Amino acid sequence: MYTRQIYVTPESNEKVLDDFKKISFEAMDIFYHHLNEVYSFQSANFNCLIVGSIVHPEHSAFDIDKLLLKQEINCFEDLNRALSRCIGRYYQFYKGQDGLYLRADATSLAQINYSQQDKTIATDLNLLKEVSNDFGLNKAANDFYVHTFPKKGNGNAWVGNESIYKDVNKILPNHSLDLQHFTESRYWPWDSFKENNFNSTVHKIADELKGVLCALSEVAPLSIAVTGGYDSRVMLAASKNIKHKCYYFIDKLSFMTDTHSDTVIGSELCKRMDVEFHIHKDFPAIKDIPESFKSDFMNNVFFATQKRIPEVYYYHQHLSKHTNICGVGEFGRSVYGAPSSSKSVSFLCQKYQCSNSEYAITETEKWLRSVKNSKELAGYPINTLYYIEQKIGNWGAVGNAESDIAFEEVNPFASHYLISLMLMLKPKYTAYANSKLFSALIHELAPELDGVPINPASGFKEKTIKLIKGNKYYPYIDEFRAFLTDKFSKRGF
Repeated sequence: MYTRQIYVTPESNEKVLDDFKKISFEAMDIFYHHLNEVYSFQSANFNCLIVGSIVHPEHSAFDIDKLLLKQEINCFEDLNRALSRCIGRYYQFYKGQDGLYLRADATSLAQINYSQQDKTIATDLNLLKEVSNDFGLNKAANDFYVHTFPKKGNGNAWVGNESIYKDVNKILPNHSLDLQHFTESRYWPWDSFKENNFNSTVHKIADELKGVLCALSEVAPLSIAVTGGYDSRVMLAASKNIKHKCYYFIDKLSFMTDTHSDTVIGSELCKRMDVEFHIHKDFPAIKDIPESFKSDFMNNVFFATQKRIPEVYYYHQHLSKHTNICGVGEFGRSVYGAPSSSKSVSFLCQKYQCSNSEYAITETEKWLRSVKNSKELAGYPINTLYYIEQKIGNWGAVGNAESDIAFEEVNPFASHYLISLMLMLKPKYTAYANSKLFSALIHELAPELDGVPINPASGFKEKTIKLIKGNKYYPYIDEFRAFLTDKFSKRGF
């Protein structure tokens, strides 16, 4: 249980779980599941420890000495810059003259939950409870969890950095934990906003993605889902040179017919790339899956839901030796609105499907206030930052964690280097519908995939919705909907 997770305790607390190993860093004991890798570096200026899965696009095998020895690192920011091109799910511990800090990968897919009271840290809330003292309830957060959370999206999309427990918080993407004072602070961005040239950015992103996938393929064979959307198509295109190391597939879920667009388009794309396309179907019923697996799945992740158990069990049986490529590149497609869109709390909450929740509104107000008070964030697209730090940092992290008992899962788009490149483009290139950036990336990486429709609508209703959302006036309709919901809908937890 607690596969690929870690926990950190003061040296006076020695609780060692099965399948966990121990390493000390400063006055802390770090316990890590045996499937995690460990890398350490020491110099006259600082000490660094990385635990988890990490690759660099220029390394066939990650080499922390090779990466850090050639750079002048005098502070925490310098180290973060040095690791800005790294991809994976990992924890970075740092000790230098400027302090003692812990952060996760660029989108915090490696989760950090911590207790301010007893100075204990763990990947998941369930693990934190296992190795720490009992916690009291945070009433407002628990009301949200009980009454609103199950109806929000798939029932696994938290909001904010608090938890249902008193004095237990989570570190969101782009934030670090001061391990001396147990306080949170923003560490990224470290560069002022400056608009990037489109053509050179496309070349840089394409080259980086190829390098990242190549590095990942040196660790394990890759499994890549291929659907009708942008992200999976870019992943397919970027894997062109290593396709012999990749397994391409689609999960044919119960609602999907043989003519579902994801199946048909995935098949066509793989045909053009001259690779085999595997269709996963006939997943076992939950009742037929071993109780031990279901128990581990639910206990491994506090926010886990039973919905994904059949697919994850299938991965466990058939793809356990693979690294799954979960390409989420929506930081480059303004999914929560363009920079010119509303930045109101009501609009952001509507995009994250929590419009009428008092708790979600309070947490979003708190987040938005901190962003607006940050000089470093001037010019950055606030709506996309909210998407990264709230949705990817919560919902995205849960989805990845649910897969942990089956295989390692990483997002090749998720480095600060790539995120910065995408965020600093003109809005016309990063529109959610008809994305010029992603179309250009596909053409750059594998022009033979050009011309295949992106998520084509089927049926009158889908076609009408797609037509409306693709209209240049849709952002105004979207904002007006948020205004009406805020003014006239009944508030709940």
